[in-house]
Formats: sequence, C-alpha cells, structure tokens
Amino acid sequence: MLALADAGEVALPVGARLVALALLALVGAIVLGWSSLVSVSLLLLGAAYATHLAADDPALDVRAPLVAAGLLVTAELAYWSLEEREEIRAERGESLRHLGVVTLLALGGLVAGSALLAVADLARADGLAIDLLGAAAAAGALLVVVLYARRTD
Repeated sequence: MLALADAGEVALPVGARLVALALLALVGAIVLGWSSLVSVSLLLLGAAYATHLAADDPALDVRAPLVAAGLLVTAELAYWSLEEREEIRAERGESLRHLGVVTLLALGGLVAGSALLAVADLARADGLAIDLLGAAAAAGALLVVVLYARRTD
C-alpha cells in the first residue's frame, strides 16, 4: 500500500500484516460473494494507514488524497464485481458509463482531498495573505447566503 512506503520500524510490520489481511478479505469477498468482507477489507486498509499516521506522526501527509481515492476505487470496483455476479442483462454501454462514474468519483475525491490538504497547509501559515484569503472566503460565504436568500423570496 502506498501509505506504508515510508513507514517506520513499528508501523511497517503491523501495516503489512493489516494490508495482507485486507487483501485476503477482499479476495474472499469476491470469490465467496460476501459483500460484508469488502467493508472488512476497507476497514483493515484504513487501519494500516491510521497505524502509520499514529506511529510515525508525519507532519502533513501529501499522499492522503491518493489513499482516499484508492479506497474509494477499491470499494466501487469490489461492489461492482459483486453486482456483476447477478445474471441481469444490462443496457448497452452501461459498463462504460459505470466506469466513467467511478473514474469521476476518484478524480473528484482526489481534487477535493488535495484542496483540503492545501487549505490545511495554509491554515498553519501566518501573515497578511492568509488574513486576506480568510476575509475573501468570509465575503464569498456571505455572498452565497445573500444570493440564496434573494432567490427564495
């Protein structure tokens, strides 16, 4: 898993075991058709990442959006695989549309996570630029409220 690339001596063996169990649960979910094992595998992958964060205490992990997008894609593809076991005839092009939705979800999650990471990084900074950015954000929020209030009248 990407999150364990720079894990320390404590987090690496624990994380590697959790990832191995997650892979086993995911394969079991797909082979046996048990959707509850997909949740278990995602939980174990999240626990491996949380172990790395807790044990190694990185300042600001820039790979967090990639980990989140990876978990999202894993969940979507695993549940999609389970849905495909049913013998329901889909419309023509349905698989391509579903793949497009999964891709857009992953990209949207990656963009949103990156934006939140950038905001979190800015929140640690000081200075006039940050004050101006905060004032602009407050003005933007007020503008949205005013426009919404005018629209409902």
